Amino acid sequence: MQVSGFKKLTPSIIVLLVILGMFLALRRLDILWLVLGIISFLLILGVIKVEEIRSLKWELVALLLVPLFLGMSGISSGLENQLLGIDVAFVMISPTIGFMVMFNLHHHTSFKVNFPFAIFFVFVFSLASGGLIGIGEFLSDLYLGTNFLRSNYDLMMDLIAIALGSIPMGLFFTRYIRKSKYDSIQSLTSPLGVSTEKTSNKAVEILFSGFGHKGNNWAPLLSRSLQILILIFAMLAIYWRNPRWFFSSILSFGVTLVPRIFTKNMNIVIPPLLNLWICGALFLHVIGGVMGFYDDVFWWDHLTHFVSAALISILGFTILLTITRLSDTLHIPNFVIPIIILLFILATGVVWEIFEFFADELLGTHMQYGLEDTAFDMIYNIFGAGFASLVGYRYFLSEANK
Repeated sequence: MQVSGFKKLTPSIIVLLVILGMFLALRRLDILWLVLGIISFLLILGVIKVEEIRSLKWELVALLLVPLFLGMSGISSGLENQLLGIDVAFVMISPTIGFMVMFNLHHHTSFKVNFPFAIFFVFVFSLASGGLIGIGEFLSDLYLGTNFLRSNYDLMMDLIAIALGSIPMGLFFTRYIRKSKYDSIQSLTSPLGVSTEKTSNKAVEILFSGFGHKGNNWAPLLSRSLQILILIFAMLAIYWRNPRWFFSSILSFGVTLVPRIFTKNMNIVIPPLLNLWICGALFLHVIGGVMGFYDDVFWWDHLTHFVSAALISILGFTILLTITRLSDTLHIPNFVIPIIILLFILATGVVWEIFEFFADELLGTHMQYGLEDTAFDMIYNIFGAGFASLVGYRYFLSEANK
């Protein structure tokens, strides 16, 4: 296994995080784009063969040059906190760096990807990096006295710009991988090549390795109790004339039935402890809404985000472990899986916050409670994913490899 490339990359990641912290503190994001553009060049020079560099397509060169220009123009014109050097540069540079990081890991370590995963990685990396930048700006304002984000609206506009901008960039890399004439890039075009039946069986095997045996008789009983309580709170919501949380409770109850539907109709066995976790996460959501804990208990929203992020992370562990063990064209080393899970949780957190923002703006709901609430939701998503990563290493990876 060739892991030396990843070990060499680790100090670079640490240095990059230090640079990010410095420029957030100095309020000079334009210089940050300049540095990230240079890093992109270094990444591509580290993986493309010398003969390929000489004939590298101008479209890719231009893609790397534009963020450099935006960064330098921001420095020279004093627009470092305006359009030049902020969202436009980040929308272009973030997917590019994600592509180059994945590209280098694919060629210099035991981390091997195929075409579907390559595109997935670029999208997830872009959204996750946008979430990290938003969290970094918020923490910088909170503890360093900067003024990057004046309101929740500013943060959401940044996240929406990054999310929308990542789509055409992802499509660009899709086209580039498909049509590239270079052997090093063409190595990413292999299909997934995994049997659905084998995948489901392997997924169940991995899930049970982390969630005990089928004989957990107390877990189904507790799950049914939580389902009954969810219905009781749905009735309370109607009694208290709260239609929003009545429908939310009914929807949550329906979601708790999904594992049973899979078990009964699709011949897929769901571990009882996993089903209990799902019911517990939805019960916390319902009781928080019906009883007003989201409004009155400041940590309740953070708790539900932690639990939900941990649940999604565990499922993500299962999917990645399953695919990498059954696919001939994809191999994800165990120590890389938690990193991908963290990126995925950050990305889904960004998407969820955007959904809440549009729901509030268009439907008049009250799902977001301001800048601090949104930022800490994303932070606690990271905590939940981190907890699940520890659980994954302790149980899933050790048991699944036996």
